[in-house]
Amino acid sequence: QNLRIVDVELLDPLQCTTITEDVDSVIWCATDFDGNRPKAIASLNAAFLFRAIAAPTKGRVEIEGLTNILGGLKQSKQNKIRLARFNNDSNSREEGEFSDENEPTAFILVSTSPAALNEFETPFGEFNGLKRQGEQIVQSDFPSLTHTILQFSKYEDNFVDESLDIQTEIISDDTMNEDYTVEKSNRKINRRDAAKSAVDALLDDSLEGNKVEVWTAIR
Repeated sequence: QNLRIVDVELLDPLQCTTITEDVDSVIWCATDFDGNRPKAIASLNAAFLFRAIAAPTKGRVEIEGLTNILGGLKQSKQNKIRLARFNNDSNSREEGEFSDENEPTAFILVSTSPAALNEFETPFGEFNGLKRQGEQIVQSDFPSLTHTILQFSKYEDNFVDESLDIQTEIISDDTMNEDYTVEKSNRKINRRDAAKSAVDALLDDSLEGNKVEVWTAIR
C-alpha cells in the first residue's frame, strides 16, 4: 500500500517536476542502455526503436532526463523551505540550504565503473562518456543537493552469489585518470547486492559527496 508505480516521460521537464513534488530523496537508475548498448539496438524493442527514429533529437535519459529530475527535486525542496518559512517554522532553512543531518542523502546516482564495460559509440556520444557527463552534472550543476555517485562494477547474477560483503573504493580526481587494471575490470556484483547498496547509501554519511566504486567479488 506504500508503493506507487508511475509511468513517466523523463525527457519531459514538467512531468519530472510533478513526480518529484514533496520527495525527499531520489535513487536514479534510469538509462538508455542495456549493458553498454542502446536499448533500441540491444533488445530490438519497437517502442525504443520508434522513439530513436521518430525523435532522434528529443534527448538522452543519461543527460537531459537526469537534469530534469534533479531540477524537479531541487524545486521541490525549495518549495518546502518557502512553505516552512511562510508558516513561521523556526527550524526552516535558507532557500539554498537543503541539507539536514537528520535527512537522507537527496540524490543517489547509479552509474557504471569505467572498467566494467567496453566502450560503445552512439550518435549522441560514447557510453562511458555519457556516464561521466551525467556524474559531472550531479556534482557541479546542483551543488545544493546532497549526493552520492555509485559506480557499480559489472553485474553478474549467475556466477556471483548475493549477500556478499559490499566492497567500496572512493574515486578521487587523481584516481579517475589512472589506467584501469585487469583486477578492476574483473570486479563483479550481483544485482540484488547492487540494489541493496544503493538503498543503504541514502543513510551512509561516509559516502555522501563522493564518487564510489562498488563491487562484491573478483571473477
